[in-house]
Amino acid sequence: MAENIAFCGLLAIIPVAMITVSIAGYFLGGSETALAGIIEIATDVLPVGRQQFVANLQSVLDQRSSLSIFGVLFLIFIATLLVASIEKSLDVIFKTQKSRNFFHSRFIGIGVIIWITLLFTLPTVSQVLEGLLHKVGFYFPLAWLMTGKTYFMLVSFLAYMMLIVVIPNQKVYVRYAVVGGVIFSIGIGFARFAFKWYMVFAIQRYNVIYGSLTAVVLLIVWIYYLSLVLLISAEIVAAIQSSNLFGVKKLKA
Repeated sequence: MAENIAFCGLLAIIPVAMITVSIAGYFLGGSETALAGIIEIATDVLPVGRQQFVANLQSVLDQRSSLSIFGVLFLIFIATLLVASIEKSLDVIFKTQKSRNFFHSRFIGIGVIIWITLLFTLPTVSQVLEGLLHKVGFYFPLAWLMTGKTYFMLVSFLAYMMLIVVIPNQKVYVRYAVVGGVIFSIGIGFARFAFKWYMVFAIQRYNVIYGSLTAVVLLIVWIYYLSLVLLISAEIVAAIQSSNLFGVKKLKA
């Protein structure tokens, strides 16, 4: 399941980023500020392949005026493949009896993408608000509060909560999802540290084998590790919920 998520993630990363820039640009009044925010997020999230990711994203954005309505719909469809892959895996983990239909699943995928977009663009929005407040003589460090590793951990936690509660076609209690969110956030931090440490020793070997494709290979490996952290934390949530560890009363059918 992690391999499937990693493959769909590689396909969806550019469309998701483009949709994120477009949505953020609509609220911020321009895509340049939004793009700067996405680049900052990529620096935090992607240990490898940042330059290639930014270059490809900029290339797609430069050509977006030539996209027809069908091209835009196709990008949205590709973006929702990642959420659909996660949904399929979570349905297995939580032993869902019946899967959602295709259109229902895709609409949820669009909603999840918009929600996560808003979370990751809050630092950029906070910079704009901080500048406006500063002009009227009021200073509040909004940008400082919404940057750094602490905020990244918070966003990871909130994004996980959204995924684990909304995506499975099965009731998942928030109190159990909180446990998984904490495990996921800590796991992401540890995975970033371990992956960067590993790359110090392994990057030359990957270059020898894959050459110019090294960044793409390492990116999909990184997404695979993130998928493992997501699925393991979801397994823990499912196990806790099935054992009714916190004494939640089950609803009668």
